[in-house]
Amino acid sequence: MFKIGVPVYATDGKVGVLQYVVLNPETQEVSDLVVKCDLFGDARVLSARYIDRVDDDGAIYLSVDKVVVRRSRKFEREEFIEPEDAVVAAHPDGRLYWQDVYGVMATELPQPASHVHIVSGVDDDEVLVGKGSRVFTALGERVGTVDHVVIDPDARKLLYLVVRLPGIRHRRVVVAASQVKEWQPDSVVLTLDKEALYALPPYVSARRDATLARLVREAIAALGVDVEHLSVFVDKGHVLLRGHSASLDDRRRIEAAARSAPGVISVTNEITTDRELELRVQQRLLNDPVASLYPVDVIIRNRIATVTGKAPSAAVQDVILEIVRNTPGIVSVIDEIAIDPQAFEHPIIPKEWVVSLIEDAPEFVPTPQEP
Repeated sequence: MFKIGVPVYATDGKVGVLQYVVLNPETQEVSDLVVKCDLFGDARVLSARYIDRVDDDGAIYLSVDKVVVRRSRKFEREEFIEPEDAVVAAHPDGRLYWQDVYGVMATELPQPASHVHIVSGVDDDEVLVGKGSRVFTALGERVGTVDHVVIDPDARKLLYLVVRLPGIRHRRVVVAASQVKEWQPDSVVLTLDKEALYALPPYVSARRDATLARLVREAIAALGVDVEHLSVFVDKGHVLLRGHSASLDDRRRIEAAARSAPGVISVTNEITTDRELELRVQQRLLNDPVASLYPVDVIIRNRIATVTGKAPSAAVQDVILEIVRNTPGIVSVIDEIAIDPQAFEHPIIPKEWVVSLIEDAPEFVPTPQEP
């Protein structure tokens, strides 16, 4: 969870506070953080890849030192008022007046004028999300402001917006990323109307969820099961598990342990296993028009894929290895494919082609023989 205004620490001490989260509006991925650095007297744009962890209180810890922060891009934002189109016109009484495009005259420059924002240090196709960013319904009604954002720490993608509704009690609700229709400068447009927005679940303090996340981690650790890159995200009692385990049995045991923690409402288990990765790789190979002609064996251990078999050429070998390497979840590939052109002297005809040829062939009718 990224709370606007929380402290940000480098490896050698505090550098400032979080001012904005920089978001790609198409992928909803967090690319950068804008940190107001009291140490340098300005704000810097820091890559989200520098984030090492976020503690229970929301403080952000970076994996780089202050030297890297100092060398990062400077962030500047200017806001000013630009007068509407107006010209000076002479009145019959001899005085000068401001005349706007509609012919209305005034002794002073017409207002209101348009607001202009100039931002440097951030790409033009990205948006800034900060505390106080305006929130609008699909019908254009302004219904609140952004309080803070909830990010998937692994994928660095937006999960939720916490929106503060107007009123004395300042009620806050949780808006899913899928309910965002459009991002605009300093504002966000939702797919919801006002009634649907007010019916959303209220935001619950993360301190309770942080305690629950700790209990879930302790329950999983008590199993003694090795889980790579375990990620436990808790939102109002709903637990999301991510990581990698060696077997389906371990995956089930991990989910059962998470459900046993007191206070857990539901568990979404997105932990992958070696067997699941094997099936995923084989399916991708079968879907490729080249790789599907040359079957290979793929064995995965701890997300490392070993590929064995034969290929007619190095080009086909590269195609197969590239598919395996680019399969989500695979961290490394061991190549044991042998190049053997003689093994493929006769072209391999896919089974579905054979079936199609048989079905399309004309029916054989025997010729009558004379006695």
